[in-house]
Amino acid sequence: MHSGGDHIQSTGEDAADAAIAFVYEPTPADYEAAMRRYTYGTWPGRGGLIVWPALILVLVFFFCELRGFAPAMTAVVVVAGVVAGVVTAHKTLARVAREQHADMEDYGTCRTVVGGEGMTTTGGSQTSTIDWQAFPWYVETGELFVLTTRRTRIFFVLPKRGAQDPADVDRVRTVLDRNLRRL
Repeated sequence: MHSGGDHIQSTGEDAADAAIAFVYEPTPADYEAAMRRYTYGTWPGRGGLIVWPALILVLVFFFCELRGFAPAMTAVVVVAGVVAGVVTAHKTLARVAREQHADMEDYGTCRTVVGGEGMTTTGGSQTSTIDWQAFPWYVETGELFVLTTRRTRIFFVLPKRGAQDPADVDRVRTVLDRNLRRL
């Protein structure tokens, strides 16, 4: 029975473009997991992780050659340089994850609405809108969608636990697959 008004039956694509709301409170663990997944699980992340130790290796090796160190001393200095590079990279990643979580702490409980054009996050007295061009890539874990930028370690974390309906996780994945490149 038609009770008046217009009735439009939506197609699957229209349904995927409809706004999908996630409500969640960001945690430091979310950002640590996002950083780990991006860094160790994607080619841009692994590439960025290798750059600093490799650069340090080359610089230390040339420094030792210029100073005329014996081969045994050169090996010790190179190993120490690489270890320092790896430790520095690990600490830098942890710091970046903490900083990105700190940026979201002011939001408190977040409400992120994902749609065909982008997403809007509201929390506390703040609102931010991001179109899909800002985050061209994404990765997924069992608990998170992680949207990433091209040349930096800046990312947006969308915890799946914030889905209002379990089907919303699949709907967001469909929107992300249509608008972003999965790494």
